[in-house]
Amino acid sequence: MLKIGHRGARAYEPENTLRSFQKAIELGVNAVELDVRRTRDDQLVVIHNANVNKTTDGNGSVNELTLNEIKGFVTKKGEKVPTLEEAFQFLGKRVTILVELKETGIEEQVLNLVHKKGLTENIIIISFHEDTLRKVRELDSEIVTGLIYVRHKNPVQTALDLNSKYLLPLYRFTHSANVRKAHDNGLKVIVWTINTAEEVAEYKKKGVDGIASDKPEILH
Repeated sequence: MLKIGHRGARAYEPENTLRSFQKAIELGVNAVELDVRRTRDDQLVVIHNANVNKTTDGNGSVNELTLNEIKGFVTKKGEKVPTLEEAFQFLGKRVTILVELKETGIEEQVLNLVHKKGLTENIIIISFHEDTLRKVRELDSEIVTGLIYVRHKNPVQTALDLNSKYLLPLYRFTHSANVRKAHDNGLKVIVWTINTAEEVAEYKKKGVDGIASDKPEILH
């Protein structure tokens, strides 16, 4: 089962930072999830929100700031926002990396970096955006992808149409029947974001293939 540190070990360290990824690894994960956006000067950075206000001491939209400007901001513990290349360099092949594309139009750039770093077999590209997953598949027939959703009319068929391997539903809308249907169609299920040991046990019983948590130690 994939034991996934959600944005690293978000409960304990500033999310989506190298410090957070290291903490998740120390807490025993075999996978780390991170988020990607593009700066005004076309650099890929690891950040969840569309602006820097929530996680750094800076202000402004990621797509209106240069990388240099973003690197001038720090988190509460003095961490910098990493570039995607820095995150790949740091994580390497120590864990599976779930790369969430938060916006469209960055697919080719992300894939080029994955290939440059030799991480194709180590990466799962995930997104809420179906067009993004479609574009990824057009560009790369081999890389593993996954569809993230909260509520969806027919996630199994959509994932099959996208040639994706994973479904990533919000956990509380995921029942044993959903997991069985996915498995019957050759798909794997990763649920997010579970932060209690009791719910981890419950969803393991449902047969999910991965769980993302802000508190990775509860996955064991």
